[in-house]
Amino acid sequence: MSCKKGGLVLLRHNDVAAEWHHLCAVALTPSAVSDDPLINTGRDSRDETPQSAEPPKELRGDVGDHGFWKRGTTAIFDIRVPDLDARLHRTHDPRKILLRHEKAKKVKYNDLCLARRRSFTPLVFSVDGLRGPEGEAASKPFAALLSKKWSRPYSVVCPCIRCRLALALARSASRCRSEPGPPPSNHGV
Repeated sequence: MSCKKGGLVLLRHNDVAAEWHHLCAVALTPSAVSDDPLINTGRDSRDETPQSAEPPKELRGDVGDHGFWKRGTTAIFDIRVPDLDARLHRTHDPRKILLRHEKAKKVKYNDLCLARRRSFTPLVFSVDGLRGPEGEAASKPFAALLSKKWSRPYSVVCPCIRCRLALALARSASRCRSEPGPPPSNHGV
C-alpha cells in the first residue's frame, strides 16, 4: 500500500481526484471545474529572485472549482491519501495523522491561494476511507448543492457522496493489494 514502485500510490491519488472532479462537475457545472489548477505563477517570483537563480516550480492543486465555497471565487482542492497502516503511522492516532497532513498542505498552499484571492481546501483521506476534518467540511456543501439539484433530501445525498468517495478509495486500494506478481515457474514439472 505504501510502495512507490509501479505508480499504484499515484493511481490511488488520481482515482480520488477524478471522483472529486466528477462530483464537483455534477454539483455545479462541468465548465466551472478544472484539473490541476495553477496556484501561483512563476512570473511574480521571478521578479524577486536573482537572474542566475532558477524560478521556483509552479504549484498546482488537484481540482479547481469556481463557485464552490463562495460565488465568484475559485476553490482549490489538493488531495492526499496516506496509508495509516504504514510503519511510520502505526503508533499514532489516525485522526491526528490526517490533521497533520492537512496542516502540511495548508502551510504549503494556503497563503499562495489567498494571495490570488482563491480558497484552499486540503482533502486528506486514508486508504481505508477515513476523512480529515476539511474533507468532512467540504462534503456538506456538496450534499446541499446536489440535494437541490436532484430534488432529494440532504440526508439521502450526503451518504451518497461518502459512498462515492469510499468506493473510489476501495477500488484504488484493492488495485494496490491485488496487483499480480510474476507468474509461477514450471521448472520442476
